[in-house]
Amino acid sequence: MTTETKQETAVEDIKRSSNYLRGAISQELDNDVASVSNESEQILKFHGIYAQDNRDVRRERAVKGEELDYIFMIRVGVPGGRLTTDQWLALDAAASDVADGTIRLTTRQAVQFHGVLKDGLRPLARAVDAHLMTSFGACGDVVRNVVSCPELQGNDADERLAEISRHLTRSFRATTDAHWEIFVNGDKAASREDAAERPFYGETYLPRKFKIAVAHPNENCVDVLAQDVGLIPGVHPEAGDGFNLLVGGGLGRAYANPDTFARLADPMTFVAYDEVDEVIAAVLVTYRELGDRTDRKRARMKYVVADMGYEQFRKEIEVRLGRELREPLELPTHFDADHHLGWRTRGDGTHQVGVRVSAGRVRDEPGGTRLRSALRLIAQRHPVTFFLTAQQDVVISGISDDARGDVEEILTRQAVRPDGELGNVERTALACPALPTCGQALTEAERRLPELVGNIEGALASRQLGRRALQLRMTGCPNGCARPAVAEVGIVGRTKSTYDVYVGGGPRGDRLATLYREKVSFDEIAVVLGPLFDRWEAEGDEDESFGDFMTRVGVA
Repeated sequence: MTTETKQETAVEDIKRSSNYLRGAISQELDNDVASVSNESEQILKFHGIYAQDNRDVRRERAVKGEELDYIFMIRVGVPGGRLTTDQWLALDAAASDVADGTIRLTTRQAVQFHGVLKDGLRPLARAVDAHLMTSFGACGDVVRNVVSCPELQGNDADERLAEISRHLTRSFRATTDAHWEIFVNGDKAASREDAAERPFYGETYLPRKFKIAVAHPNENCVDVLAQDVGLIPGVHPEAGDGFNLLVGGGLGRAYANPDTFARLADPMTFVAYDEVDEVIAAVLVTYRELGDRTDRKRARMKYVVADMGYEQFRKEIEVRLGRELREPLELPTHFDADHHLGWRTRGDGTHQVGVRVSAGRVRDEPGGTRLRSALRLIAQRHPVTFFLTAQQDVVISGISDDARGDVEEILTRQAVRPDGELGNVERTALACPALPTCGQALTEAERRLPELVGNIEGALASRQLGRRALQLRMTGCPNGCARPAVAEVGIVGRTKSTYDVYVGGGPRGDRLATLYREKVSFDEIAVVLGPLFDRWEAEGDEDESFGDFMTRVGVA
């Protein structure tokens, strides 16, 4: 790693002077200005809030000399994606009360509200807090929402696995009372004193965000190798039940910095249940001390691991732990991601149904699918559990025999398409929100995903490939929120009107996709992929996935 002395970024100064994430947020929420200062924008992220503007009207307003149409996005962290019916109904009500009428599900099993005005921030925070939810820590330079496979969390699941995402959330959430004071209960009471912030956070917290995922031992719906820390359940011959612990994954890149890249995590060690917290804490301390605070584009932990080398990074963890780490177990060999869609009967006799949510946007479409109404009705009538998946979908679990018929009828009456009617690209396609709300977006993603899915499914059908599944992911910029870097086909926004096309990832999430074509216009994406589909049809083995074929023949 470089020893050159560089100046820390302005964000580090903002964090240091924020009084543990308070800053001037409270005062700015009380004024009549539609926006907030740059300093408050940075600190608001720790509270799960991004300051944005409606980019669809940005140019029009600029021409008229008007200020931007300022709005906010609020992300509510949902550990493991698990929600009670009361919690879902509270989120549904908030979508109408203070947001744009939709609920956006993320690839990290969180919920986002878009189009929130500044005076709606506190009411929304209080509403979710009243139902034991929070946006605090859903963004910012901290451990983000801990994701976990839904199959680890059902009524018949192992209790320790079912609770691991919530346990890790409690263990690594910042202890400052700033969010409670600013958004939920007003000014700090004179008798309240701050608990000491966690040692792996301190007053400047982490260099950048930190992501943890818990995979199922037999499938990888959470893309566990794409995380800062990944956990895969297993049984060690000496240590017993626990997890393979992986470190150093991450998918975001930056066009302006060629020294940024996607990276898959390395298996580092096996940890027993009672060792999980201390080992992850040692990883966080190492990252806090060695992460780059001078360049936020290279501040993720994956660059620490890549720059110093995995072996040296592992030694750094051992130094901080004061002991040697065990060797990890072999990784699973059959690890294809489960889409969790359709009806299934669980071991305890209850039923579940996975419902596709196109690009994660829960809404009622005029004259079309009324998914938001369907989920609301189910939550009002039946004591089920909702699981948000890392594929941006919803699994409705804990459905009794008596309730199954009514749930089916509600879904049918609200025109929610069953799994069997979904196209083989549509079924697993992901997209980030991109325009018009994301400030990082270079071009469209969510709004054009249905059209792109149709184009690619048409290209496959014309080649007698219509029955083959293909994993498609689309983002409006290279930050990679929809994980295109590990997809069979990854479409990444490059300019206002073009995309880079990646191929060769796969449903196991254990291989990075390779850049195939740069700066392709939207209408040409399916055309550019056409020759590859021709080869797949002519040369691919039976049941060979597109990503595996591309890798085998050397295209990716």
